Amino acid sequence: MLSIFWSWTRGSRRAYFAGFCLLLVTNALGVSIPWLIRSAIDAMEKRAALESIARTGLLIVGIALVQAVIRTLSRIKILGASRRIVFAVREHFFAQLLRLPASYYDQHSTGDIMSRGINDTRLLRSFYGPGVMNLLNTGIVYIAALTLLLRIDHRLTLLALLPFPAVFFVVSRISRRIFKRSMGLQEQLASISERARENFAGMVQVKIFAQEARETRGFSEECAEYRSRALGMAALRGTMLSLIGVIAGMGVLIVLAYGGTLVVRGEISLGDFVAFNAYLGMLTWPTIALGWIVSVFHRGAAAMERLQEVFGADAEASPVPEAAARKSSTPPMDGEITIRGLSFAYPDADRNALDAIDLVIPKGSRVGLVGAVGSGKSTFVNLLTRVYSPPPGTIFIGAEDITEVPLSRLRRSLGYVPQEAFLFSRSLRENVAFGDENASDEDLARAVALAQLAPDLDALEDGFETVVGERGVTLSGGQRQRASLARAALMDPRILILDDSLSAVDSDTESRILEGLDELMEDRTSIVISHRMSTLASMDRLVVFEEGRIVEQGRHEELIALQGVYAREFRHYELEERLEDR
Repeated sequence: MLSIFWSWTRGSRRAYFAGFCLLLVTNALGVSIPWLIRSAIDAMEKRAALESIARTGLLIVGIALVQAVIRTLSRIKILGASRRIVFAVREHFFAQLLRLPASYYDQHSTGDIMSRGINDTRLLRSFYGPGVMNLLNTGIVYIAALTLLLRIDHRLTLLALLPFPAVFFVVSRISRRIFKRSMGLQEQLASISERARENFAGMVQVKIFAQEARETRGFSEECAEYRSRALGMAALRGTMLSLIGVIAGMGVLIVLAYGGTLVVRGEISLGDFVAFNAYLGMLTWPTIALGWIVSVFHRGAAAMERLQEVFGADAEASPVPEAAARKSSTPPMDGEITIRGLSFAYPDADRNALDAIDLVIPKGSRVGLVGAVGSGKSTFVNLLTRVYSPPPGTIFIGAEDITEVPLSRLRRSLGYVPQEAFLFSRSLRENVAFGDENASDEDLARAVALAQLAPDLDALEDGFETVVGERGVTLSGGQRQRASLARAALMDPRILILDDSLSAVDSDTESRILEGLDELMEDRTSIVISHRMSTLASMDRLVVFEEGRIVEQGRHEELIALQGVYAREFRHYELEERLEDR
């Protein structure tokens, strides 16, 4: 774990070194003040000239002012370095999230990920900033003060330090429990974040079903658990700090009792005694702060362990660096798709979502995928786009295995429109141009026209510049789907995939959109999933899925003549259409 913490300081080590040097100077100035006070008291006992004592007093004031300036500079250096480190950690965290496959997000909640990115990085800032600064400062003070204490009187020093081994015993015993409780506290905070996110996202459902009281009660229970864990953590830290304070105070009592005797006997001067107590006082706060430092370090270690779980997760494989792939002039992939013996199961699933799929989709053809919910259609598309990674040697575009192709090149060749259209809380223009921010106005207008979205722009307050809100909340379901379709059309892909992406528009609009896409589909491979089987009837070929397998293939008329799965589904669809028309 220490090597991980150390690796993140790369680029900030000079700042830490400068801060350490400044701490050396400020503590050197600090320990000189009791020594000057010692000289002043001894001088007063010897009835020295008032001018000499006054000069010592002015020197102390000057040293204190200089010390304040240098201490401020040391804090700027060290705390500034901690913020740069946490900035780098957050950048790396976000970049890693973008590299992780979809399977990672199936197993980790959004609230937990957000908690790691916000709360855990905040704890790291305390570790790299105040934690490191106080650790360095404590080490310097201990060395300097102990050296001067021994110089004044080694017997008194040994007696004053007798209780201190108990401090380290208390710290070592309690610090292990602090780490475990800190980990549990962060996990509970992640649970609260996820609960809040779910309620914010599903606020309409909560209100429609009048479940405000139940959700409030559930959130209160989560918060009560967090409060309980936080109070337990605070009690543990408070116990440690109190015990350290009591033990350190015992050293002061020993000094007052034995040191006073030494002054009365004349074995040490009054100035020595005052200076000794001042230096011992310097050790008291670092000793008490040691408990706080241990707490900060253990909480930082727990936070780093949680972040490392994200950093250590397997990212989407890409044998060619993405930056190089984006800069290269490699042409898009060919449009022919070949599937060989493709089987796939989701993590923790008890059966395959796809089983022994063999399929060839010729370049430029239009293929419709048919099947009931859960038959494997969307899984097939997710593997083709590498949202989930397929087994090597199973999916080829042209002659290239897609698992050996840079993701940027693969996805530059694909135009994918999912069923659940996702729009960012930005302008409609930015959402359509999401895949090509340098697109011209002409290209944008063409994409919007192809998606039959142009007539809706006049109804929007700011037209194409309208900010659509979170997840496109200000648009209808059909408008969101058409905006998503325009986004894909703008990419001018070699392969166009529509995954039931027009389910929220009516049949007439869907027909107009598909007619408008004729130009886009020209000489391009098109894969269409739709719950409206009348739409699929015009495809060059239909592929019928059932329980993860391909059970039928052919044109609409051929499959109707087979009187198999497709014919049965088509009859059900016609019956539903008749009932809806009544």
